[in-house]
Amino acid sequence: MLPDLTDVALKEEITSLQNLRIVNPVVDEENKYSLTDDGNDLRNMVLTMSFWGRQQMDDSANRASTQIVEPEKDVSMSELIKYNEKLNEYI
Repeated sequence: MLPDLTDVALKEEITSLQNLRIVNPVVDEENKYSLTDDGNDLRNMVLTMSFWGRQQMDDSANRASTQIVEPEKDVSMSELIKYNEKLNEYI
């Protein structure tokens, strides 16, 4: 999905998110990362603000909230990237 992203760059990004206490430092047995409580709060805030902003631009924006599916709390990094790309289509 991100062909120019090297393994080293991905690891640096994950480490950065862990240092910010957004992503837990340990993966589960399925090699999935989970958001910390702060990371989950941040995700919810960004989603809320994106819906609000969209509504300011277009009164029909309520339809976007039914099109976005919340990811599970524990997701692989590739699933999280895919989710964020999908979210950006609506922002």
